[in-house]
Amino acid sequence: MKKGIKTIVFDLGGVLIDLNFQRALDAFAEAGLKDMAHEVQSFSREGIFMDLELGNICTADFFRAIQKKANGSLSLEQIPAYWNLILLDIPQEKLELVRELRKHYTVHLLSNTNEPHWEYICQTCFNKDGYTVNDYFEKIFLSYEMHLAKPDKAIFEQMLCEAQLVPEETLFIDDSEANCQSASELGIQVHRYLIGENLKKIFE
Repeated sequence: MKKGIKTIVFDLGGVLIDLNFQRALDAFAEAGLKDMAHEVQSFSREGIFMDLELGNICTADFFRAIQKKANGSLSLEQIPAYWNLILLDIPQEKLELVRELRKHYTVHLLSNTNEPHWEYICQTCFNKDGYTVNDYFEKIFLSYEMHLAKPDKAIFEQMLCEAQLVPEETLFIDDSEANCQSASELGIQVHRYLIGENLKKIFE
């Protein structure tokens, strides 16, 4: 790892938590919502999916919009379960790694996510072995709360300001090349994580 790093900022989806978009797409398709594939996979920069990520639409309105798209074939009780099928789990070794890193660095989280996914992750992935999400991160920056999303430089600038970070002393880990590029242009040190990479080796 680069010298002089004092703060580590993790992305969530694809870096810490494993994702499986196809599980959700298959479930929605079986319910008659076959046109969701492109929208969900790309999280296009417009429409209800991005509105949810930016916090411009509340969870209840989002679920009602999905129900409308499905022409009533899905109940409001079914939709959250289908939506959360995208999320798998955070491997135990990654949880242990983040806790260990907190002994030596300031560790933050910066994620493009939405309220229902975040609530589910906090309840199921971080809430283990007597730990909660607050045991893993000093500060948590979420797109739906900030009304900003990566790769917009504004979300990085706000994080740097709020956490009082020195860009050159900050390492940002994300699986998106565009997100890493935006952070790098602000002077932040970056590591683009590749799916399946041994996260621990970054810090050796």
